[in-house]
Amino acid sequence: MRKLLYLVLLIAVAAVSACKQDQYYLYNDISRVQFGPEPNRIYTTSYDLADTLKPYTFYYEDAAVKEDTIFFDIYAIGGTVNNDRTFTLEQEQIPNAVNAVAGTHYVAFNDPKVSKFYVIKAGLVHTRVPVIVLRDASLKTSTPKLKFKLAANADFQLGEQNKIWRKIEITDRLSQPAQWNASFTQYYFGKYSVVKHSFLINSSGEKWDNDFINNLYAVGGLLSYYQLTMKTALINYNNAHPGAPLVDEFGEVVVFP
Repeated sequence: MRKLLYLVLLIAVAAVSACKQDQYYLYNDISRVQFGPEPNRIYTTSYDLADTLKPYTFYYEDAAVKEDTIFFDIYAIGGTVNNDRTFTLEQEQIPNAVNAVAGTHYVAFNDPKVSKFYVIKAGLVHTRVPVIVLRDASLKTSTPKLKFKLAANADFQLGEQNKIWRKIEITDRLSQPAQWNASFTQYYFGKYSVVKHSFLINSSGEKWDNDFINNLYAVGGLLSYYQLTMKTALINYNNAHPGAPLVDEFGEVVVFP
């Protein structure tokens, strides 16, 4: 009886493991398509929705830079085929929000400049989706939101509902980097504010953008160094302004954990 129970448990564990490994190949009735994380993270559940929102700012770029490209990962579900397959993107309006305008804030999804890249090649199940954002003057005073989703076409039906859309927030102002996430807030530098962000930049001479924050994690001891250095810089600022500590745009005194 114990051997039988053990065998049943092994089969159950194997089945669960197989389901996890096949989460991007669940559908075999028809070809489907959906967004996902980078290929090396598709079997790590915590990354499934990691790229749902990508904030983007032209703030750090030279004035001559008028456009940039943001990439998303996309997957064909149900296996490979012997021919190229195109997928279709369309904008979805967000209620009560400043929505991005095609031709002003981004290159329209049906423009050949980008639509020619909306293809999953024969024999493959993955590609990267380019979305071209444009540097309009309005981005100096606003942050339009571009929500877009996959649409069914002759090559693909849709995959999981929570994985068929993505969103970009576009601006030309200092804005919260995607890597300034909940963990970075809780354990390292506290609640985000533009004032705090500006203080970090001015005090260190660094951008404090996604690349810089990723480097903080990658280089041993660097995160602790900047924590201590920025705390010291803030103490020095407040000591130089007695009775007038650094206050952010929310009216809150700037602090580091």
